[in-house]
Amino acid sequence: MARRLFRIGGWAALVAAVLAAATAVTAGVFGVLALTGKAAYPVDYSAGPLHFRDALTVQVVTASPVCQEFDIRRLLPNEYPGNGDFCYKLVQDGGEQIIHDGVVSQEESIRPTEAMLTGEVRLATTGGWNSWVAAQVVKNVVIGAVITTWLLLLWRLLAASAAGDAFSSRTVRLLRALGWLTIAAALLAPALDHFTGAHQVGGLHFASYGEPVLEPVGTEGYPGGVGLAQVALGVLVLLVAEIFRHGAEIEDERRLTV
Repeated sequence: MARRLFRIGGWAALVAAVLAAATAVTAGVFGVLALTGKAAYPVDYSAGPLHFRDALTVQVVTASPVCQEFDIRRLLPNEYPGNGDFCYKLVQDGGEQIIHDGVVSQEESIRPTEAMLTGEVRLATTGGWNSWVAAQVVKNVVIGAVITTWLLLLWRLLAASAAGDAFSSRTVRLLRALGWLTIAAALLAPALDHFTGAHQVGGLHFASYGEPVLEPVGTEGYPGGVGLAQVALGVLVLLVAEIFRHGAEIEDERRLTV
């Protein structure tokens, strides 16, 4: 039963690896077409049952205070009594509210004071060379290659386990490769964000006017922003590899004894 599950998991990992590789290659092809002026973003391509969609996005953030007093009869932010700045109308659900002449106020031990909203802005291109677009294409291809490699290693590991070769030097090598690749991916992600950002390659600038003001989210810099949880997962896989190495040594001794 366990071998059957390993076999099914291995095939699932292989299929996922093929899809990840196909997505990375397709993204690279359409990226080259866009940079040479033969296509444009967003990409929306269908071929029979297959569908590929890709878009360029920029993460943005906006933050504004939450009104502790506002007139519910007025809709324009600049007409709030006693507050000439933009603010969000939000009160704690279930809290004690005081409404007098249409003005809502709330004085509770827990109340909203500031809201920070994050999201993404989708970009469209007319085709042709742009350094930032080129950097994003390279970034997407690299990420796709890392994911494909990780899935292929997982496929080989599960295939070895399904063949009854769980405690072997081959399994140990695969586990070590998975662990180191997981750690490398955690270090690579912020590096890609940093070195493919608009502040590094240029070609992309924004100016926001009026309310709300949308500010592009800057990267934390490198080596900041490394996913410590992912690094810890990679270290855990390496520790498991050492356990399997010990198990492989015991298995070799047992075979020699027999």
